[in-house]
Amino acid sequence: MKLKKMIYTAAFTLLLLSPITTVLASGKPNDYQASHIIDSAAFPNDAEAMTATYEIEVHVQGKPLEGLSIDIPSEIKIDDGIEVKNSEGEKIATEVSINENKAQIIFSQPVAPETKLSILMKDVITPGYAETWQFKVDAKIVGFKEAIPLGITQIMTYDD
Repeated sequence: MKLKKMIYTAAFTLLLLSPITTVLASGKPNDYQASHIIDSAAFPNDAEAMTATYEIEVHVQGKPLEGLSIDIPSEIKIDDGIEVKNSEGEKIATEVSINENKAQIIFSQPVAPETKLSILMKDVITPGYAETWQFKVDAKIVGFKEAIPLGITQIMTYDD
């Protein structure tokens, strides 16, 4: 009888929480109140490409962003810098520095909520073998002293 009660309690709890999960994942404006990574990809995703661009997309929500930091795998070199654009393709004024394995992106003006950003790492040089590269992304949010982790995103490259 006790086991049956535990099963019913667990099922009821899951039933109550399922609408919350659906709302958080819907992608509708204001459904999720924190900035987050949307997607990432390599163009082209050929491991031997000499002029690949790696892109990480971030959806700004909740509070405005002052900046981002990206941990870059040690085997990767970004040869032509980092550019940031909004969803309309307009460049966002930034100050970018890449030191060792970390890129720091500071926005000239805080980026407003409901803005989708494309962080473009240009002319990425890799060792030339297929790999799943992981990038840790943190955000500097207006009003916060410490950076807030947005997560780890993966970019996969393939051999021909």
